[in-house]
Formats: sequence, structure tokens, C-alpha cells
Amino acid sequence: MPRGIDLEDIKWNVVSTAPIANLCVKNSDSDPDKPGAREKEDHPDGLLKEDGTPVRVCKNGKEHPEWPEGYSYLDQFLDNNKKLNNGDIVFMAISVGDYEIMSGNMQELRRYIREVQEVIVYYRNVTIKTPKGQEKAVGVQAKVKQ
Repeated sequence: MPRGIDLEDIKWNVVSTAPIANLCVKNSDSDPDKPGAREKEDHPDGLLKEDGTPVRVCKNGKEHPEWPEGYSYLDQFLDNNKKLNNGDIVFMAISVGDYEIMSGNMQELRRYIREVQEVIVYYRNVTIKTPKGQEKAVGVQAKVKQ
């Protein structure tokens, strides 16, 4: 049998302008009032929203304080890739139609591999003795010199 095909996984990224939820830090489990809660409080400077309600801020801070307000998946993707690639960013994109063609090509490749495997199994069965060794192979017969 031929060696198996060794395909590598690729990483799919969610790249959108949707903001990432930057949750408040949870209270410690030893907090007697609300263990594990993500508490908010009114802004310490008394800031108000346009409708007159107080601005709420996280009591214990944000999980990711380095993320600015409105930080999106696109921003995160760009920041991570800038770190990995010395600040260089390259986008490669395909259209929906091209993706369908790629998917069809993948199915064709799978079909071809299955057919080749069937041929290999056929020739293996024709040229090798049965598992118990009772019958000679049909396709080949070898004589061993003694």
C-alpha cells in the first residue's frame, strides 16, 4: 500500500468588523457578596450618557484592558498578524464562485484517491495468497531456487 497522504490543517480566521465582547473581570470566588459575578458600577467621575443615565464601568476592570473601546475581530486579526509577520499584512481572497470550484476540485481529488485505492486492493488480492495461505495467488507465481 502507498503511504498515506499527509495534509496539513490550515487556520481559518473570523475577520469581521463586529466588536469583540471585552467582559468585566469576575469577582474572586472568595468574595462573600457575589462570588464569580462580573460587577459594574457608576463611573467614578459621574459621567452621564446622552439620555442622562450614568455611564457604567467594570468594578474590577476589563479582562483585556489593552483593547480600546469597539475593538473588532478585524483589529485583533491585524494586530496578531503584524506581530507574527514583522508588521506586514497581505490579504488573499477568493470569490464565492471560486470557492465552489475549489470545493468541487477537492471532491474530484477524493474520488480519484478512492478509485486508486480500489485498484491497489484489487492487485493486492490478485498477487498475494489468501490470508490462511491455502490458495496460490492468481496473478503471479514465483519459484524459489533452493
